[in-house]
Amino acid sequence: MKTILLSLCFCLSYLLTQAQKSPIFQAVYPIGENPSIGYKSNMYPKKEKILFEANPILRMPIYNTIRRGLMNAEQGTVGSTLYINFKPQFRMYNDVSKPVRMPSYRISILGYQQLIRLPEFNNSKEQFLAFAVESGHYSNGPSRSAFSSEFEDGSTESKALYQTITDQSNLSDMLNRKDGNFSTNYTEVYLKYKLILDLNEDTYIPNSDAYLQLGYNRYHNRLLFLANLGGYTEEDIKIFGKNRFYIDLGYMKRIQEITFFNQKLKIDRFQVDLKTEIINKPHPYVNPFRMDLTGTLYFQNDVGIFLSGIYGHDNYNYRFVDKGKQIFVGITFDIFPPMEIK
Repeated sequence: MKTILLSLCFCLSYLLTQAQKSPIFQAVYPIGENPSIGYKSNMYPKKEKILFEANPILRMPIYNTIRRGLMNAEQGTVGSTLYINFKPQFRMYNDVSKPVRMPSYRISILGYQQLIRLPEFNNSKEQFLAFAVESGHYSNGPSRSAFSSEFEDGSTESKALYQTITDQSNLSDMLNRKDGNFSTNYTEVYLKYKLILDLNEDTYIPNSDAYLQLGYNRYHNRLLFLANLGGYTEEDIKIFGKNRFYIDLGYMKRIQEITFFNQKLKIDRFQVDLKTEIINKPHPYVNPFRMDLTGTLYFQNDVGIFLSGIYGHDNYNYRFVDKGKQIFVGITFDIFPPMEIK
């Protein structure tokens, strides 16, 4: 497993550096997480020590007209995209015998986004509104109880174990991190507003912009609200809650040419993002709040180097019961870079 994960991470690094050459990556998405790989510090070192984390997000477009639509000067719908989204999340831990535990697999069977050009702000600044909806399955694969490796998930013994959990229980100490099951279906809805603060008059590419994004995630038992597949147990949903809310802010600024030891650096821009997540009514032990503050330097090929400071609950499947602080540093790729607007 260690060899497989290392191979995956090397492949991701190569894909990030070659992404601008691929037709799939040339499809842009106004809303969504960027793929990333890097070192992440430990949120709960008492139980685990992280070596690194990889998020090789893959969006497979059925169609995508957004990049082409930005060339249209008319107001109204710029473009839209329909796609399938695969968002695995892998962590390697400092454990010789089994380095990979409880990975995350998030598959959006249906994803749709639409970008709309709004009337100019103050008769001079371009502004856009984007909408996204994704629905699918989120799980980690194992089949044992989330709080004991001795019992099968959903068994009578597993259900009895949940009855011993109280509001004062330390869920981080109890969590089965080896082969505990995490499973749910979900639907996410996002609304994003982007304001172009400064548009280059020669290239029509933004020099700076800012955005506000609001999101809502609902965990539900039926896949696509239809099929009785891959849902949660009643014991689990009482712990991790059905509803999550998101508020994100961001600012981008293009950088003038930088020279370092008489060498021109191909740094194109920097971006700052503040992402907030709130879980509605989880178990009292869980910190419902999470905040990520990230700074990224992007090169001309849209590959970036980022540094994130994280506070609150973890975002790695059932490890949301863990809480604390983290540092995440690595490389990423921008899925919606500044581009020509006409």
